[in-house]
Amino acid sequence: MDQKLAQQAHHELIDIATVAIGHDDSADYVIQPTAFPYHIDNDAPQLATLLRNQALTETARRYERNDERAREEQAQFKRLSSQATWAVFAATISAASVAFFTAGAKETVDSVQLIPLFLGIVSLVGGAWAAWALHRVSGGRILERWMQARAAAESDRLGYFNRLVRLVNEQHPDDLQLQMLCLEFFRRYQFTIQQKYYEGRGVQHRHSLKKTVSLGSIAAFILAIGSGGAAILGAFNADLLQFATIGIIGTALATVASRREELNQDERNSERYRRTADLLSHIRERHSEVQEAVAMGNSDVLQKYVAAVHEQLSLEHRQWLSETEEIDETIKSLNASLKNKEPTTTP
Repeated sequence: MDQKLAQQAHHELIDIATVAIGHDDSADYVIQPTAFPYHIDNDAPQLATLLRNQALTETARRYERNDERAREEQAQFKRLSSQATWAVFAATISAASVAFFTAGAKETVDSVQLIPLFLGIVSLVGGAWAAWALHRVSGGRILERWMQARAAAESDRLGYFNRLVRLVNEQHPDDLQLQMLCLEFFRRYQFTIQQKYYEGRGVQHRHSLKKTVSLGSIAAFILAIGSGGAAILGAFNADLLQFATIGIIGTALATVASRREELNQDERNSERYRRTADLLSHIRERHSEVQEAVAMGNSDVLQKYVAAVHEQLSLEHRQWLSETEEIDETIKSLNASLKNKEPTTTP
């Protein structure tokens, strides 16, 4: 009978904490950690008071500052690198197309060929724009600043919840209600958010990979038609050989697809994020058992549960940071593509 009453008390403790903290909501993804105490003031005042500890407050402020900086640097890097890729594409196509429109053309005195002139201007502007964008990316150390800010933000995010658990265990080791509230707070504002992030990002990278594959397929088709088709036609009429320059469009488009994959790392990230989401899902399966253990007064389980989740997040984060060198090599490759583009003089 006593065991039954104890189990009932445990379930009531779990239910009270779950209701007080609440279930995940889409708004959780934009909530700032500094605002956490205000969100739970009414339903979990004891935990809200603990969250106002100076160590947690400063960690939360530091995370928000680094997170905002990382988002700004990421957006700038993505925008400039994409602009540089397409600018190199436009410059390459324009420069190569001049030969197509000037082939067989007869020189006339005081005449200006408008199409080659236009293509030359496009090639010049595209090359200049690409050079400017790549200089901003490389010279401005945008990638490095992005990675540094993101690394600092993620470290502060983990540190925030680690400090919270440590404060609960050190200052309130016998307060089962507060420990249960801490567990559910971690479940909603860290575990669930991270789990859904990796699930969602895995799907986004798979969709992006499909677009890259489609772009590569189109490039291969244009290359085959432009080069192979023109060569066959040229066997019957030599004047048609000039249409082989169309194949350059396919080559340039294939380069865009390649650079897109190198920058986004869609194939690798989709698999990596899916794997991390699966690992987090396996840990999440034990949540009810963790609740029972914490309700029974086993405070070590709370700390080990948080450590298990953070271990997976830290592992994924280290793998993510290791891609910095590969992305940097892609930027260098874009620079090389720009330098190797031979300028074409318009007649």
